Amino acid sequence: MRARVYCGIWLALLLMVPCVAICGQGSKPATGTVTGQVVCGDTQKPARFAQVLLIGVPAAVTPMGKVDATDPKSIQAFTKAMTEAMKSTSFVLSQTGFDGSFAVDGVAPGDYYVMASVPGYVQPHEIVQAAYDAGEDITKGIPGVPIARVSAERGTNVQISVGRGAAIEGRVLWDDGAPVTGAFVSAEPKSGEHKPLPPQFNMVSMSGQNVGNTDDRGHYRISGLAPGDYTARVTLQTNRRMTMQRGRFDSNANFGSGPLVVYAPGSFRKTDAKPVTLSAGEERTDEDILFNLSATHSVSGRVTSAEDHHGLNRGVVRLTDASDKTFVRSAGLDGDGNFNVTFVPSGTYTMTVSNAVDSVPEEPSAGETMMVTGDRTVRSYEKATQQVILADSDVTGQNFELKPAKPGKDDVADGEDQPHVVIGTGH
Repeated sequence: MRARVYCGIWLALLLMVPCVAICGQGSKPATGTVTGQVVCGDTQKPARFAQVLLIGVPAAVTPMGKVDATDPKSIQAFTKAMTEAMKSTSFVLSQTGFDGSFAVDGVAPGDYYVMASVPGYVQPHEIVQAAYDAGEDITKGIPGVPIARVSAERGTNVQISVGRGAAIEGRVLWDDGAPVTGAFVSAEPKSGEHKPLPPQFNMVSMSGQNVGNTDDRGHYRISGLAPGDYTARVTLQTNRRMTMQRGRFDSNANFGSGPLVVYAPGSFRKTDAKPVTLSAGEERTDEDILFNLSATHSVSGRVTSAEDHHGLNRGVVRLTDASDKTFVRSAGLDGDGNFNVTFVPSGTYTMTVSNAVDSVPEEPSAGETMMVTGDRTVRSYEKATQQVILADSDVTGQNFELKPAKPGKDDVADGEDQPHVVIGTGH
């Protein structure tokens, strides 16, 4: 999921980048041609109408941290890294014909990784990710991936054999047996989360992801997996809302709202998940996943200014499980500072308020007829944290009063002396 979220953010940004045509008096730069054929390794038949990706071998890569889609600063850092990488990255996408052959002309001189994306076969993203996780220097070479050395006005030929991938499929169901539709299902490695790929390989991340969405019967299928141990992960977005009024789009209602996540066969915490071991080309068809929300609860309250007690209109409230920090539930503040973190299972949590601000909508520029509404921060507030023990019922009235942040120090750590709160006692 995380990979998909990142790609979705970047794809949206790419669509907003204007195209720039550079016209000059000089001659057209000399280029080369890359030809070849893609063959299915298990059948030795041509891979018909498959995607072929040429990725310029980078001189260096930019290590990436995790992107928090609820944190504007994290998204800003991600966007900057992607923009800088795009300036120095060469990428060509082509397609094979009926005989599996391809020919790409007009390729600038240089070294290129050449990969093929064929449904059901191990995907380029899996190959690059495995090499990066293993500590390979992916500026020098990637095991199993050929390099085309392109010279001006010359051709180079590359042969690619793709291996059949393993697959997981099953149904995602609510606890009453009804199908969970429109959920996003991915396969995560048992050993832990993948390292985020460098932005120089972002186009690989956007091609051939091994993910699936549940259909009207709750069915999903994830194919093209390399051999290994995997945990099926289901992500379902809730509380999605967007409005358009007078040509202005407003998606601020989604700020801070985290999706529901469940691991196979039906646990909220990854530590309780049961992974499956897949051999090359193996098919697992009975991996059903249960979404049991009946035993979960909600935590609600309000975040205000410690100075005059007005509600803060932007911020994120997170509940992080003390025993499994990969499990986090979050919610954003509404316009009056209220929050409601839903579908939280019993346990001990750290509740944190961060990115809290007073903000006002940005006004459109003169002559603009359509825009995505943004906010301008008027004042930032310190972070606050307290422990929460969630027992057997919902609780309201979990309130925070935040001090204004010192100039230049947003989200200053605070709240060490916050009270201990027991959730579920009716207090």
